[in-house]
Order: sequence, then C-alpha cells, then structure tokens
Amino acid sequence: MILLQRFFQICLFKAGPADLPTSHWFLKSVCLIYFAVGVLVSRVDHNWPLSLAGSLADTILLLVVCWLLLLYRGFTGRFTQTATAMAGTGSIVGIVGLPLFWLFRQVEGQGQLTSLVLLLVLVLIIWSLFITAHIFRSALEIKPGTAALITVFYTIISLIVVGLALSGVA
Repeated sequence: MILLQRFFQICLFKAGPADLPTSHWFLKSVCLIYFAVGVLVSRVDHNWPLSLAGSLADTILLLVVCWLLLLYRGFTGRFTQTATAMAGTGSIVGIVGLPLFWLFRQVEGQGQLTSLVLLLVLVLIIWSLFITAHIFRSALEIKPGTAALITVFYTIISLIVVGLALSGVA
C-alpha cells in the first residue's frame, strides 16, 4: 500500500523515482501490471492479438528508452527505479483513463457529451506528459525544458511504434 501511495505521490510531483525501492522483482511486477493495463486500454478499440502486440511494444519501448537515456547520462544504476516509476505511473494513468476511453466509445457522436469526455481525455494526456517529464527530469538530472523535449520525442516514438504494432506491420 505504501508503494501504491508512492506512485500517486510521483503522479502529483511530490516524489521521484529515487523514492521507489531498487528491486528487480518489483520492476518485473509493475511492468506486468503496465502491460496488462495497456492491453485493457487497447481492447477498447482493438482485438486481443493487436492489443497484446501494442502493449508489448509499448512496454519494451518504455524499458529501452529508459535504459538508453540513463546510459547516455551515465546513470544506469537508476534504471530499476526509473523504469518502475514510468511503468507504475503509466499504469495509474491507464487505469484512470480506461473508463474515459470506454465512455468515449459509448457517447461518440453525441455532441456536448463527446466534447466533455474528449476534454477529460486531453487533461489526462497532458497530466501524463507532465508526469513523464517529471520522472525524466529527476532521473536524468536535467532542466525541466529538456525533460519536456525528451518527453515529446519519447511520446512521438511511442505513438509510432505502438501504431505500427497495432497495424500489424511490426
């Protein structure tokens, strides 16, 4: 329960990845949860095989990007905590977003209600980007603007990779 609170604290910018335990078992568990949440979110729009492929691609990309960024900065010892923070907060955002994505599919084309749900989804996406930038800033010891740029590039690469996986190309 304390660890779940720590993820919420990271989501609220009151803690960082260094506040999580350095545990490979915990990282694997959180990555499995992240993968499962990704499958459930993807199932709103896609079949099981595509949802599994898209979530697997997203999970692997998260781990690879964390490793490469930390390797570049010389902070590979922070990988376990950083990847755990990314996967844990990503799971929380996915769980919060799941009902919104499902609701959007139910009210699609109903005017103001669709607009309201889309506004909530937009707020969730922006919040998610801020969380990612916060984790990168803390783990890589970089300025907020640099963390924001890295977050934008990471998000673009993620959208491309997951999009290719969902299209069946990758």
